[in-house]
Order: sequence, then C-alpha cells, then structure tokens
Amino acid sequence: MNSFLVLGGYGEMGRITVHDLFETTRDRIIVAGHDFKKAREFTQSFKSKRVQSAAIDVTKTKLLAALIKKCDVVINATQYTYNLHVMKAALLAKKPYIDLGGLFHMTKKQLKLHSLFKKNRLTAVIGCGSTPGITNILAAYGAYKFDTIDEIHIRFADHDFTKSSSHFTLPYSLATIFDEFTKPAAVFSKGKIKFVAAMTGREEETFPRPIGKVSEFYTLHSELATFPDSFKNKKLKECDFKVSFPENFIRHVKRLIALGVTKAKNPPEAKKPIRDIEYVRVRMTGKRKGKRVRLVLDVISKSKPKWNASAGAYDTGVPPSIIAQMIVQWKIPHIGVFPPERCIDPAVFFYELKRRGIKIRL
Repeated sequence: MNSFLVLGGYGEMGRITVHDLFETTRDRIIVAGHDFKKAREFTQSFKSKRVQSAAIDVTKTKLLAALIKKCDVVINATQYTYNLHVMKAALLAKKPYIDLGGLFHMTKKQLKLHSLFKKNRLTAVIGCGSTPGITNILAAYGAYKFDTIDEIHIRFADHDFTKSSSHFTLPYSLATIFDEFTKPAAVFSKGKIKFVAAMTGREEETFPRPIGKVSEFYTLHSELATFPDSFKNKKLKECDFKVSFPENFIRHVKRLIALGVTKAKNPPEAKKPIRDIEYVRVRMTGKRKGKRVRLVLDVISKSKPKWNASAGAYDTGVPPSIIAQMIVQWKIPHIGVFPPERCIDPAVFFYELKRRGIKIRL
C-alpha cells in the first residue's frame, strides 16, 4: 500500500486531490495543515481508516520532514508562497514532491533546487494543477506536431450556471487572484521575457458555447517561467498568458484591492452545488515540413456536484492526484525538478483525464 501526504488537503483545491486519490486508489492518504480541526472534520467525512489527519506548520522544516517521511509522495496544496519550505522538507525526508504552481517568480526559485533533487535521486514536478499543469502538458503534446514553434498563447474562460448572489465562483485561491491582478505579468516576446502591467493587453477570444466571446487580459503565470526554455529547441519566439473573468467579479476584486483588503480568505464552501464549465486553451502556431500550422488545444471541465467542486477546482485538484500516482507507479523516470511539459507523458495523462470526465479537444 502506498501513502500520500496532501498538505492543505482540506482546502478548495487540496480536497479535490484527496477525493480523487480516495476514489482511484486503495492507498493511505494523510490530510495535513495548520488547522487540525478542519483537517479532522474533512477526513472524518470519508468514514475510512485510509484517510487520516495531522496538524503541521509547513514552515517548521524538521517537523514537516518527519511527517513527509511517513509517506511515498508529498502533494503541496498550500499557498504557493510556502513552496520552498515544503520542497526543502521533502529533500530532508528524501521523498518526491508535487505542487500546484509558483506564479512565475517562485517557480524560478524552485527550479534552482534541481541539482539537489537530482543528487538525492528525487523527483519534483512543479505546477501540476490546471494552469499551470494541464496547459503545460497540452503544449508538450502540441509541440510534437511542429518542427518550429512561433507562438504559444494560453487562455482560460469559465461559464457559471449557478444562480447565486455571489459575484463569481472562485476558480482558485483568492490570495493568488489578488497577486495576478496586481503583480506585473511576464510576456515572452522576440526571444526575451519582459514584464507588462497586470490586466493590460485586452483582446477578445471566442470559445464554444455556452462561453462564447470573452475579453482576456495579461496576468502573471508560471508557464512563462518554463516555456521559453522547454521549447527552445523548437525556436519559440512568442508566448503569453491571458485570463477572463466576469466584469462584475473584476470590479469587485479591484474594489478590494483599492481598499487594501488583499489578505482576504476564500469564502466558505457553497452550500448549493456549483454548476459551471471551464475551458483551458493552448493556441500554437509554427511550421511543419515548410508549411504553416495552427493548432488549438482545449481541455473542457465541468463541475463535480458530488464533491461540490467547481470546474476550476476539479481540473486543478485532479492533476496532482494523477501525477502522484504516476510517480509511485514509476511512470516518471526523470530525476530532479521539472515542470510538467518536460517530464509527463501526455498520452498517459490525457487518458487519466478522460477517465475522470475531463475532455480534450484538438
């Protein structure tokens, strides 16, 4: 029997990872975090000895390493600002590591631990959610169809069917959204990274119904920290990330930022089941055998009422479970610190997404 440690496993994304591990394996799962009451209440809801809880402060490296040693893989679903703390504990415990992303600058710092993980013959896969995560693996799959790649554009959109008084179903951490709305966004242009003001670069993107035409803008994202190097051999020239949100949600977030309320916690889990659909898109252009090629890759996710999970939470929480299982099954031979596009087999990963009702459209 394998054992998985999910830090922050009672949070909006982590709980989806736990649900998926519970339903697709027969292994032991430890849900840990600073709020032991929440961890215990969540694990008790499974009514299974396979799911256990633990209290831990992820900044206490030695204590965290002792907990990690009890497991085969640690999945870090805490806020990205704690990524280095958990990676260092994983090194001390000599166990593989997975997280949901580092919002560019943290990702760059994490990549510097490659030699240490390699020296200890450990695997760390960073940025394993929806975007980053699914987007990285879409790009890796698409790259096989090009001799040279001129452009990669990453897009995201959601349509919420839920009749609610709330402004918007949060797709991920509100703290991360605040960072994305305020920190300069990375853009790869003419072979170089540059930074532009967040929420600029407005343009329209059309998705299939029910989403339709939406307005997208630049935000800071982890793909830009790895794509220029990962696709250097394909002579990548341009790459960017843009996101869309409902205008009322944008106004609400801007108002909170203007008031200086940027430390807000995610709202309580909705009592009414969430119903929404999300598209994660990677657009690529380049050449194959001298001809111009344009490729659009979409991953379509729907909310999971059984887990009261939004589409964004579902397609963010599921990939870490898949990748953790690939690690224990020896399906990732790479040793060191890697983004998903450099170490995950797209065929294996897409098969697992399909099994979970997450569709891929080319």
